[in-house]
Amino acid sequence: MLYVTSSGKNRISSGKLSDALHWRGQTCQPQLDDGLGNPKAVTHPEGKFRVRDFVNGPPTATLLENLRNDTRYITTFTDAGWTNDVMTVANMIYLGIITSRVAVVPPFSPSHIGYGTGDFPFGDFFDLPRLRDALNHPVIEWRDLKNGSSTHDIIGCWSAFATVEGSPRGSHLHGTLGVDVSHTRVPDNTQISGLHVSLWGLAKLGFPEGREEALRSTTPIPSYYYKESRIPNETFLCFDMLYYTSVFEPFEWERDYAPVWRFVGRHLRFHPNMIKLAESYIRKAFGLFEVEPIPKFVSIHARRGDFGNYCGDSPIEHCLPPLSAWLDAVNDVRATLKAKHGVSISPQNVLILSDESDPAWWVEVEKLGWKYIDHTKERTVERHGSLWYPPLIDAMLQAMGTGFVGTAGSTMSMIALRRTVAWNDGEGFMLPLGQGMYAPKEETTS
Repeated sequence: MLYVTSSGKNRISSGKLSDALHWRGQTCQPQLDDGLGNPKAVTHPEGKFRVRDFVNGPPTATLLENLRNDTRYITTFTDAGWTNDVMTVANMIYLGIITSRVAVVPPFSPSHIGYGTGDFPFGDFFDLPRLRDALNHPVIEWRDLKNGSSTHDIIGCWSAFATVEGSPRGSHLHGTLGVDVSHTRVPDNTQISGLHVSLWGLAKLGFPEGREEALRSTTPIPSYYYKESRIPNETFLCFDMLYYTSVFEPFEWERDYAPVWRFVGRHLRFHPNMIKLAESYIRKAFGLFEVEPIPKFVSIHARRGDFGNYCGDSPIEHCLPPLSAWLDAVNDVRATLKAKHGVSISPQNVLILSDESDPAWWVEVEKLGWKYIDHTKERTVERHGSLWYPPLIDAMLQAMGTGFVGTAGSTMSMIALRRTVAWNDGEGFMLPLGQGMYAPKEETTS
């Protein structure tokens, strides 16, 4: 399945209540891009919206003392694997736009690599000044409000999980951010299907009428630590986790019309320092000097490891795509790039990224002439001092090619494909997996 992007000007028009957003004399029209996906020029390091215009001062020991009386905020918590957390934050920012609230992005929680690793600041990986300018909307970080003090803020938040699963979704970030949360169920009518709730249904809770209506039929759940009950904060609108949220239907991030991707996700560009780091790994893999340009290439995300759990009784080699299938997909993408864009890519200009641990598999990769990153050999963790860097570098490398082949069912692959198409005018393909899908076909005799 090939993904395509739309063209033309894209806007959110939310009616008379927010035709223009006002913060301290600034007017913010809710235009989200210029139709080409290009951000407007940044005039100073913080971009058009300066953090200091949305806080009382430097980070404080408690959250509430740094919230301005004339400003409304929105936030969520992450703890569901890195790519899913990126999607969660993008959903929250979209919700911030349609409710006219300053989006407060949390750090990334290391749920996929071990909590002893520590959180990773959102703004150290993504280019926030560029994002703010592209969205024409203010986005700040938790660390802009609170200084990491152990002082606990007891806050009331809404919980989508309590409505669809029966109990709120906790987060490791409650401890690291110093908050004790009392959750309140969101209304049942916000549910779309399964675990998914409506972003526009949640948007009602950011306005007085919708908030008051919802609070008439529910009561807060006592907080985790102090066991205090607090109704959701009106100034600081927060939700337990917003991964399972959509505008129209479940898992719409996978659809070509995906609103959150089109209006927010595609503007989440990598921080310039992280791009330089990723480029250094590409140059080393391709044997290039620092001054040499990086050639156009096809990147692969071959997720294997945990996806073997989906194979059931089927042998792994009959369920997960073999290298021959990856080779066929790469050639299909190369042919598509040539036919549609006039771009020729050498068969050896392929960078494969995978969690496969079998050395024999990597030997076969080398026989194809493909390039790969061995983070153990490169001492990536030791050089950068954190387990965060291998997956973050891989995520960037997946999105820096002109072509991409990913693993169906992986949100990491799905996001990489979208980035390749939107950012690099590229093409891509997702390889399916399933029990017996790659089993040898039995010969028939006539």
